[in-house]
Amino acid sequence: MPRFDWQYGYQTNNKIIDLQHKYFLELMNRLHDELSANADPVYQERLLNELIAYAKFHFLSEENILLKHLPRRFAHQQRLHEVLLGDLQSKIAGMKTGQTTATEIVLFVVEWFFTHTITEDVTDFLPLS
Repeated sequence: MPRFDWQYGYQTNNKIIDLQHKYFLELMNRLHDELSANADPVYQERLLNELIAYAKFHFLSEENILLKHLPRRFAHQQRLHEVLLGDLQSKIAGMKTGQTTATEIVLFVVEWFFTHTITEDVTDFLPLS
């Protein structure tokens, strides 16, 4: 998987959200590198728990900004975030039982980031500029 770097097209022009998205890209890069290099299940589980914790933090932050500035989009984003977190948690549970691989989880997160960020977040937050 190639390394992902921040690009202009990912910008929402909301400083807080863009900063969090930049960190999320770095976390995705780190997950890819670490999950493929270190097969220790305890370490892998901790990395994936870090991902879930960061996603929950980011989603809460993003939803709060929407609730304040664009309340009509809040419920929609909140539903999407719940589905994404549920899917991620299911995939991580599948990894513990051998149904999902670390690579599949990373690919899911990459697809999730690019699809959700570009189609939902950029659309929602650009009008706030």
